[in-house]
Amino acid sequence: MVRRIGHRWQNMRKDDIPLERLIEHFRLFNRTENKSPRTVEWYDENLQLFLHWLQRCGKSTLLGDLDIHIVREFIINQQDRTIKHENHPFAPPTPGGFSSHTIQSRVRALRSFFHWLKREGYAETHILEDLKVPKVQKNLVEILSEEEIRAILGAIDRNTANGARNYAIVWIFLDTGLRCSELTNLKYEDTHIEEGYLRVLGKGNKERVVPVGANGQRIILRYRDHFRPQPNGAAINNFFLSLDGQPLTVNSVEQILGRLGKRAGVKRLHPHLLRHTFATRYLINGGDVFTLQRILGHTTLAMVNQYVQLASSHVVIQHRKFSPMDALGLRHRERNTTRVSKSKESVSKTRKATPAAI
Repeated sequence: MVRRIGHRWQNMRKDDIPLERLIEHFRLFNRTENKSPRTVEWYDENLQLFLHWLQRCGKSTLLGDLDIHIVREFIINQQDRTIKHENHPFAPPTPGGFSSHTIQSRVRALRSFFHWLKREGYAETHILEDLKVPKVQKNLVEILSEEEIRAILGAIDRNTANGARNYAIVWIFLDTGLRCSELTNLKYEDTHIEEGYLRVLGKGNKERVVPVGANGQRIILRYRDHFRPQPNGAAINNFFLSLDGQPLTVNSVEQILGRLGKRAGVKRLHPHLLRHTFATRYLINGGDVFTLQRILGHTTLAMVNQYVQLASSHVVIQHRKFSPMDALGLRHRERNTTRVSKSKESVSKTRKATPAAI
């Protein structure tokens, strides 16, 4: 784009601005808006995917050449493409496209970006204003059973440094419902273990207090006082550390749980499943939705309502397993009673019919 001295912003031609430059401007804007590093990274990842798709397809990346039809092509590509796991080179490609959650996330990022372009004056219209966010396929999450929780905890050797740490990590997830990023970013000075709570920095840099149970206090104190290594540097103050004193990352925690799940026979184990399990069991045990909302760090009850449905479904499933009346086997007796009553009716009819026939 050629800059012209004396021209007003409203009158300048912007159709020939490359998408790469606009994405960079959007990244700087998000950082100056004090959005969390993960949010800035999330926007950047999704926009870079769209940019790379345009380049691979030989399509123009100039702002004036982008429209809703091109974005729809991108969405269809993401729904139908075979996924290559770049972070896991030994994993086989997965056909069938990305999940509905992933597609919805990318559409939200694109809509926010093009809304920003209009608001900042780069575009006269919001070209994705009529693009609806795809619906997410809602599957009932199967939370961890009591047997699975015991198996997971039983697969950890608590008498080693790694084991004591991993035991505390799993327990915190199940006892507080923290997000994985919140656990890895938990600072030493924010673990008020003796007082029974953690001070957690959640999404949008919002701080909240999360309570910890009595057993959780003892488990965390055991790791802190006997197994936690010295931080490898004065600037490191994360609570959970690797053996060499470095902060744990989200990826490392996911790998820890993945290996633990295989040992325990619970291959679906991952951080968010532990969060789902906490929230659902909290409600089953009599907790209220408003307290759960504050503990989880949700701004609205919309997400918490999903856990209400999970809890309700879980209660129905448990009732089917342990129904007192089903256990008595009365249905079988009822059928026998019905057969007996029918046979009595037939006998009585025969007796009534016999004199008439004589």
